[in-house]
Amino acid sequence: MRILFINPNTYQSPPVPPLALEYLSAALDGSRHESRILDLCFSDDPLADTAHVLDDFRPDLAAVTVRNIDTVIRANNVFFLDSIRKLINGIRERGVPVVAGGAGFSFNPADVLSYIGADWGVAGPGERAIALLADRLAADPPEMGTVLDGWSLGFDPDMTVVRGRGIDYSRYIASGGLAGFQTQKGCLERCPYCAEGTGRHAIRTPGAVVGEIASLVESGITDFHLCDTEFNQDLGFCKTFLRSLIDARLPIRWALYMKTSPWDDELFGLLAASGAYLVTVSIPTGIDSLENAGGLIASAKANGLNIAVDLLVGFPGDTGDSIAGTIATLHSMKPDTVGVNATIRLYEGLPVTRRILSSDQEREFIDGDIVGNPGLIRPVFYNHLTVDALRDIIGHDPLFKIEGFERTSNYERIPRASGTTGS
Repeated sequence: MRILFINPNTYQSPPVPPLALEYLSAALDGSRHESRILDLCFSDDPLADTAHVLDDFRPDLAAVTVRNIDTVIRANNVFFLDSIRKLINGIRERGVPVVAGGAGFSFNPADVLSYIGADWGVAGPGERAIALLADRLAADPPEMGTVLDGWSLGFDPDMTVVRGRGIDYSRYIASGGLAGFQTQKGCLERCPYCAEGTGRHAIRTPGAVVGEIASLVESGITDFHLCDTEFNQDLGFCKTFLRSLIDARLPIRWALYMKTSPWDDELFGLLAASGAYLVTVSIPTGIDSLENAGGLIASAKANGLNIAVDLLVGFPGDTGDSIAGTIATLHSMKPDTVGVNATIRLYEGLPVTRRILSSDQEREFIDGDIVGNPGLIRPVFYNHLTVDALRDIIGHDPLFKIEGFERTSNYERIPRASGTTGS
């Protein structure tokens, strides 16, 4: 069976290589199935390019990844599912069934599947799920609308992934993107405002991850960004992985996301020795609080690492004074940059969403349609703090940037030349 993996993401601020499709394609190596990756990121005409590849490859199944539903930030928000739906409609009109998956899809599989019109879906890891679906299609296809549970099917933590097949990394890097890698899947946290935390988590074998990084280094790629939700979910695993990466002596620089605990000084020493140069800390995250961030920032900077902070404020109960106190405290901690977002993207079923929707007073600050928007697929935001009020709180402090007005990522704000290498 021929399977065409498709990246429909044409958003380029910055461009993000479709790492998941490389993993899915690698999972079919050695099977009776043939696969190809169609990366539409830089396409001038995604529909025409897709039609051309469909005619050339003649797949039996198209697998479309949904990395994000939208850009999450209210200011200059971009909604992606309409263009994905149009692409899927065109594929199905040519007689090719479609399965959808990806991080954005997994936020709300049933409603996203209904919105984009795919035949089936995969929630969570897709490596074994896609192989199972391909095996079943000829004889016993699942009922239309079925969403396979990728977590229950699992994945091979030792899987060898030879990177760069079907992805033009040189173009991504020339356009400001970075190569990604993943050490673990899922997130143990259940933050009241975040759709990524499901309490499900699994790690990959450190040697397998280092091997795939090495395969990209051999092709001349040295700048990376970790694609884990949060790196420091299990300190023991983190340190084992970092020692493996250090032992490989790869000349790389890489950036990562962390939550404010757990950590210790040894972790940051290992990160620096492995070539990490930038840690982005999400505040708030889970049960962590701002007070945990001070020691982390100090330890990271003592080891030569840059620190960026993603600060989410404006929750019900937040006041101008409480936010000003947070800003002042962060200023005293001296991170390298702080991105501030005061709008809360509401996802169905999350505690913060239930709290806001159950309060007539809080509902007054909702921006977006709730009626006729099953699963809150189309972006709905909660915002009781205006941009002008937030600017008044921040003042002219260049450390703080209000997100959404500059389409830049943290690694673009921190010069990579200031980092170390792992060689």
